Amino acid sequence: MWAGRSQVDMAHDILAAARSPLHISILLERIQASFGVKIDSESLVSSLSKRVARKDRFKRTAPNTFGLLK
Repeated sequence: MWAGRSQVDMAHDILAAARSPLHISILLERIQASFGVKIDSESLVSSLSKRVARKDRFKRTAPNTFGLLK
């Protein structure tokens, strides 16, 4: 259930479970499958990119591919 969870938190949960970086398209598919919510790709990329710039939990490993900082 996604109640009360931000799209960034959902992305974090998916990436933690995957234990490897994921392309945004795969990340979005897994968010929808796991949480039953459809997220706009541009919105999530924007949110994750801001976190990457602040070195807040996420890193970019390739174009449109995100992972977790250790």
